[in-house]
Parts: sequence; C-alpha cells; structure tokens
Amino acid sequence: VTKVISQASPVPTSIPGVADLVGFGTGGVYIIRNSLLVQVVKVINNFGYDAGGWRTEKHVRLLADTTGDNQSDVVGFGEDGVWISTNNGDNTFTDPPSHVLANFSYLAGGWRVEKHIRFMADMRKTGRADIVGFGEAGILISRNNGSSQFAPTQLALNDFAYAQGWRLDRHLRFLGDITGNGLLDVVGFGENHVFVAKNNGNGTFQPAQAVVNNFCVGAGGWTIASHPRVIADLTGDSRADILGFGGAGVYTSLNNGNGTFGAVNLVLMDFGVASGWRTAKHVRCVAPLTSKKVGDIIGFGDAGVYVALNNGDGTFGPVKRVINNFGYNQGWRVDKHPRFVVDLTGDGAADIVGFGENSTWACMNKGDGTFGPDMKLISDDTSSKGWTLEKTVRYAANLYA
Repeated sequence: VTKVISQASPVPTSIPGVADLVGFGTGGVYIIRNSLLVQVVKVINNFGYDAGGWRTEKHVRLLADTTGDNQSDVVGFGEDGVWISTNNGDNTFTDPPSHVLANFSYLAGGWRVEKHIRFMADMRKTGRADIVGFGEAGILISRNNGSSQFAPTQLALNDFAYAQGWRLDRHLRFLGDITGNGLLDVVGFGENHVFVAKNNGNGTFQPAQAVVNNFCVGAGGWTIASHPRVIADLTGDSRADILGFGGAGVYTSLNNGNGTFGAVNLVLMDFGVASGWRTAKHVRCVAPLTSKKVGDIIGFGDAGVYVALNNGDGTFGPVKRVINNFGYNQGWRVDKHPRFVVDLTGDGAADIVGFGENSTWACMNKGDGTFGPDMKLISDDTSSKGWTLEKTVRYAANLYA
C-alpha cells in the first residue's frame, strides 16, 4: 500500500502491520503495545507538557525509524532543535533524548506551527527517516547519515512554502509516491492547481508541475474548513491518486501512471457537504478494508461509522453503516477524541481505534469491510484522564516492523 505522509496524518501506519498506541502526555511519552492492550507503560520522561515544557502550539512531536532497524523512534522539534529518543527494541527508549540538529525549531530556524510543516520521511530509500520541512523559503531537508548524525539543512526546492504564498489555512501538502518508484514525491493543493514535484532520489526535487486544475480554493471552491482531500492508491498500481470530499460528494482524479492525472469525476454522491458531512463534526479518511488492497472510504458520521468499498478501479459501491459507535451521536468530537483507521491485527485490512471520553475503544475488521463488536481496550489515554488535544498528542503507530 502506498505510504502517504500528510498534515492530518504525519505518522503513517504500515498496512499490513500491527499498530501500537503512543501518547505524548503531560508527564512524558507513554505506550500501549498491541500485545499488551491493557497496560500503559511510561517510556520517556520528556517530550511532555510538564516533562520538558513541550507545547502543541510550538513543538511538533513525531515517530519515525531514524536508525534503519525497522523500529520507530521518538522525534521532537523542540525549542532549540531536533531531539530523538531511539527505540531500544524492548519496549524502552533512550532517556534522556539526544539533541541531533540545531534547526527546524522555534528558536533554531524560526519555525512556527501556524506557518510551517515538518515531517520525518525516508526521502532517499535508505531505510532511515530524513527531516523534511516546508519552511519560509522552500522545502528544506536534513539528510540522515546514520548513527544519529544529520547533515546540515539544505534547500531541496524553492517552492511549496510560505514565501511562495502557501498557507496552512488554504493549501494542503502531502508526501506520497506518484510515479511508483518507491520515492516520496511532493503533492500540493495550491490556490488554483494541484502541483507535483517529483523526487530525484537524492534529497532534491524536480520543479513543480501543475497536474489538475481542481480541488483548490480558486479552482472548485475547495476549502480546508469544508472539504477534506487525500492522496491514496485507489487502483492498486502503487501510485497515489487524488480523492476529495466535496460539496456534492466524493470526487477523484486517477493517476495516469506517469505522474499526470486524468479527469476529475464525481464517483459517489455521499460523504460531502450536501449529505450533511461537516469537517467540524465528522472524520473522513481512505484506507484498505479488504483484500483488494485499494483505498476504501471510511466516514465517522452522526450515527456511527460508514464505509464505501472500492470496486478496485477507483469507483465505489454503496455506502453502508458498519459500526454503531465512534460517531457524533455517541459523543465523539473532532476536537477531543482522536480516531484512527489502522491495521491492528496484521491481516492487511484496516481496523478502527478511538480515544474516547473515558476509554480507548477498538473495532476489528473481518477482512471484508464489515466489523465485529466494538471493544473497550483500556480506561486511560482519554479526555477524562487529562489527555486533551491542547496539551497532548496521541498516535496509532507501528513501533516495530
């Protein structure tokens, strides 16, 4: 399945894979291993609101394999640089973390959450995550040289950044494989066009090319507030396509196989504004739910979870409600309760996990896009225990390959 890194999902999960739960709490970093879903373990006395002074409005915290051992490490963009705690492989991490680079942070480089995007991604197929930032002047990269050594920051492309007019409240930016060569390219939803900048494989990019004249503020009236957009493999060719939840429903533009895209088509008259879906109330995402290994649609609506299965060609079957939980009417709120669509069992079909008001819940996929009963996993990592989006960050992530 094509890996995609986005503003909404900066820590992508592997499918197939077995996702664990990771929380950056007020007192540090906590994990719930998939095999021990009743036990919360504190693993680092840092990266927290009280433990280290980390703030969600200033400091980005991520998970990524920085050593090439197929284990996710903890990465924090702090006040004075980038800090890393490496995964020891035994449910522990190095503590205290190490300072690896004096850049990409609030004081070291002038990076701001409200202006600039920071990712960890393997941009050169080395097996180790590099540091990637959409900064003030362009895309900046610090190459991971191994042994926790990061090279000085270099400008990879003078585009997609604040100086070129890109704004977080108007324009989406993604990393995803557009050509099928295994390298992560840049996809940006600009003011009037969707742009693609192909990855050269060495930490630089080709000039951005306009590929679609739609899905944007000035081309179609697409807004951050109303219209989620994703890139995902919708046809099974390992190349990312474009899907948007628009006014009338779901629109797609399929990848032609060479980094160009076809016509924009309305493929499903649901999951859009006209059907009552609102970004402030409802989460919508795309992930494989069946053995077809193509992107299906999952929506957390008012009455529960709804799915539309992909026919294998980027068109979709009828919308069905599959779970009577995780929805607005059951008390789930976008600004309080993170929900993830991830593989929890390793069968290649995405399951659902959600951090609710008083408990963490999961629902397992039967492999055909239908689900078993919802299960309470643990009464921790929830809003009632102080895990608020203002002070904490939670992920469902693959800590181990």
